[in-house]
Amino acid sequence: MKNQILYILVGILLVSQAVSFFKINNLQMHIENTTAEMEYWNNSVRNDMNMISSNVDDMLKQKASLIESAATELGAINAEELTLPLTFTLTPKEVSQHTVVSLDFDGELFPMQKSGTTFRITVSRDIFGDALPKIVINERGVMKTTQDDRIGMESIKEVVFPTLIPSFEGEERYSDNIYWKKGILSADIQKVESEIKFTDIRVVSKVDDHVISDKKIPHDMFSEGYETDEEVTLGDGEIYTTTIIATNNIGFDHHYIVNRWIQGIEPPGEPIEHEQIYSADGKLLWDSRVE
Repeated sequence: MKNQILYILVGILLVSQAVSFFKINNLQMHIENTTAEMEYWNNSVRNDMNMISSNVDDMLKQKASLIESAATELGAINAEELTLPLTFTLTPKEVSQHTVVSLDFDGELFPMQKSGTTFRITVSRDIFGDALPKIVINERGVMKTTQDDRIGMESIKEVVFPTLIPSFEGEERYSDNIYWKKGILSADIQKVESEIKFTDIRVVSKVDDHVISDKKIPHDMFSEGYETDEEVTLGDGEIYTTTIIATNNIGFDHHYIVNRWIQGIEPPGEPIEHEQIYSADGKLLWDSRVE
């Protein structure tokens, strides 16, 4: 009889523990869900606050600005002079018959033509330079200067030229004067708003200045991945490189080094972040290492 009572008590205790465990587990899940929901709403509120703050900043800047509207239009690149005509259009908030507006590029003033309340001018700039003019407003000798992000370019090159970002995934090794490479070569082409685009893409391998392979690769093969398998003999002091050469529609060649091995002592690694741009006759126009 005592044993039966004991068994019953133990059973009741086990059931009670199971129920308690179930309730605790549900409570823990509820707390976790509530915490996750609170975190979600906190992030949502934070994002909304950041957006509101950004909008307020923009509104305050616009209110404080002397310029009502401003825009820049790109012209056609002059490949011989390496310049780009930029047409700047702006409308000051206050315009009278005496208002004169100029753009100041590094101390050189370019008077803008007036049409109603709008001012316009076309200025040619170095394609490897910038376009960050000061706006000079002259109202009967009273001068006001300002700058406007809507007509500012820190790098004209980044605006007009597409960029190719190479990637190599595979194996490299060096043994007994033999360098061997096998893997997948791909490239992400970042387009721009201008009419400049890549028309031809080649993969060129060299030992020092001697070309050992030069292959034209269709664009779609790069997006899917181009398989490469190469083995070359390297002597003392010789340098092996693989370079992607992308030619644009005005004849400039963009060079991107993908692989480089110096006499077997340089280990494999990430693609080299290095771009060079050459003219059609082989003249170096721009080098990312000397910006």
